[in-house]
Amino acid sequence: MTSTHTTGGPVDAVPAVSAPAGVVTTAVERALSAGHWLLVSAPLRAQARVEWEERGAAWLRPGVLFAAVSMPADVLHAALGSSSPQECAGRIVEEVEQGPVFYSPDGFQQKGSYTALVPARVARLRILLPGAVTCPQRALLLVPAPGRTEPEEGGPWWVSPPSGPALLCPPERVAELACAGRAHLVRSKGRRDA
Repeated sequence: MTSTHTTGGPVDAVPAVSAPAGVVTTAVERALSAGHWLLVSAPLRAQARVEWEERGAAWLRPGVLFAAVSMPADVLHAALGSSSPQECAGRIVEEVEQGPVFYSPDGFQQKGSYTALVPARVARLRILLPGAVTCPQRALLLVPAPGRTEPEEGGPWWVSPPSGPALLCPPERVAELACAGRAHLVRSKGRRDA
């Protein structure tokens, strides 16, 4: 499956990058290795792999390899000045420096949510972010399959797909987006109430 909403061309057309020792990797190889890396956090790896293949999403446990920060869709949309995941996808990729972010239509009482994968240390710090929730370590998180980059059957999908193992969102960028979106919503609510 290819996607055109993040780079202007098919995902397979992303230029290859040089890896250590002069090895060249393709976007497909990087996505495959990112998927294997994510599967390490599954309680039952074989089951998670089957769920990714059959359902497009599997339950993983953040905490050791990565942490997960979720925010309501309206918070991120307010930060980016957009109204839908498809509309803001390109901006999200840019804002989180190509770190992995997925959208779930079921999050935050069926209003939709975005979840950014960040370094595991973020969950251990227990920093409160206005407009966002850090998933507890070892909690179960429904994560889309690495190749799921378009909305299908109402499940989660990658707005900014993982680009390789351990390549995560900068937590400060995620915090800035959450704070900016929350501040914008508070200002808008104040104007409506005035």
